Amino acid sequence: MRFHEFKADGSTLAVRTINRYADEIGKDSMDYDMFKKSAELLDKQMLASLAKHINDADTSPREYVMKVIAKRDPDTFKKMYGDQDGYFSLMKPRKDLTDSEIREGATFTGYYKDEQRDVWTFPDEMETKTPHRSNFAAREFLSRIGLDPNFEDNAPIPLDQFIKATRAYMEKNVADKDTNEYDEVEMYDQEALRMKANHKEITHVQFA
Repeated sequence: MRFHEFKADGSTLAVRTINRYADEIGKDSMDYDMFKKSAELLDKQMLASLAKHINDADTSPREYVMKVIAKRDPDTFKKMYGDQDGYFSLMKPRKDLTDSEIREGATFTGYYKDEQRDVWTFPDEMETKTPHRSNFAAREFLSRIGLDPNFEDNAPIPLDQFIKATRAYMEKNVADKDTNEYDEVEMYDQEALRMKANHKEITHVQFA
């Protein structure tokens, strides 16, 4: 099972997946630079440059990068390719793409401590079911459920502690079940429970 190192830098799961795969195949691979450049452009949300870089690549690495973005960062994939479906090799990027600044924000992710390497990691096959959030929204959510909102500087939160916090909020605010705030807490509670059930190795969660 492959794992990816935790970096509290706002990178998406797609960026970390592509970066990690590049490290696995090594610098001797002819596709190494293509993957690294793709991860860099994606992390900076330079979508016009990324689309050209992908389009100029050979079929195999091109389709790998597109597949990872489609699976790990579907919102960005839709920005790049719209509602196209079918073979990745036949898809054409949208003509209105631009290069923007680094996208601020974070994704809710489950983690596991790799004791041998002393890094926080996540399973390669793990899929995130919650939306990418702004840093402000992530901090506001954590504060709402009574956890330290300063996620950018903190290690991952124990999974059971996170679930305990969401459950406590929902029990205390059951009269507000029809509010967006309650729905958001319930969404993350269910996502944490899903991670716990489907990925036994996950012990912690965090926005990253």
